[in-house]
Amino acid sequence: FYLLVSYMRLLLTMILYSSILFGQFGKIDVKIDDRLLRNSEKQKVASIKGEVSRFFSKHNWNEEFQSLKIPLHISIAFQGTAQKGGMETFHAQVLISDGMDLRYFDKSLQFYYNAGSSIYFDPVIFEPLGSFFAFYAYFILAGHMDTYDYYGGNLAYDQSREIVLRGIASDYSKGWSTRMQLLKEVTENKGLREARFAYYVAMDYFKQGKPDEALEEFKLMVEGFQVVFRQFPTGRTLYFLDAHRSELVKALGVMGQNRILNQLADMDQAHKDIYLKAIR
Repeated sequence: FYLLVSYMRLLLTMILYSSILFGQFGKIDVKIDDRLLRNSEKQKVASIKGEVSRFFSKHNWNEEFQSLKIPLHISIAFQGTAQKGGMETFHAQVLISDGMDLRYFDKSLQFYYNAGSSIYFDPVIFEPLGSFFAFYAYFILAGHMDTYDYYGGNLAYDQSREIVLRGIASDYSKGWSTRMQLLKEVTENKGLREARFAYYVAMDYFKQGKPDEALEEFKLMVEGFQVVFRQFPTGRTLYFLDAHRSELVKALGVMGQNRILNQLADMDQAHKDIYLKAIR
């Protein structure tokens, strides 16, 4: 069943976007805050907004998962500059999100950049800015691949890990140990990864008019959430519920799943009333 549902979702995605170029990322919204930079520094990074957008959209990050068209929202807040080995480097904080439940705030980006520079990524040669964005490209792609196949994001997470290891060993190691911790936090949170996959399978079954199969997956989703709430920080799980709460509550209400609604109300206390209103 999992393979059939995953194939159907991928096929639908391919059909929807068959008229446009393949690519994992769709609309890319980049915002720049350069208020802390001097005018001369602002001129050096004037092209970075367009370069970041091109970097994500022009690269084929995975041969199997084509045409996902994941939207990206990227905010880059420059914190200043410093000299490193006779070279001017920029320091920035970056918020990157898919507009749903995958969002990451990175406080320690350090890189060099000149006016008119292109951002590039080489899987063998470490480059501070290109490797930074490639890390998050694979990281967010992995989160989406996890919703198509059971632990489907493992390969992309491994690619993120390879970038981290090169970053830690480089002359621009600032922030890379923290990214390794983030990688471990996300990949080892099996409860959330399994819950996210179960949710998408359940919703596919629900939309196909297969309530029994959907119910089994919703139960697995709740079991995954319960593991998270026992063993892991709950922030990313609450991000997920924020993104899907409305659709989830509607489906469970239609199916009359009062027990699951009560369980979710106990977990998601800040929005308890939303779940309880759906109980019949």
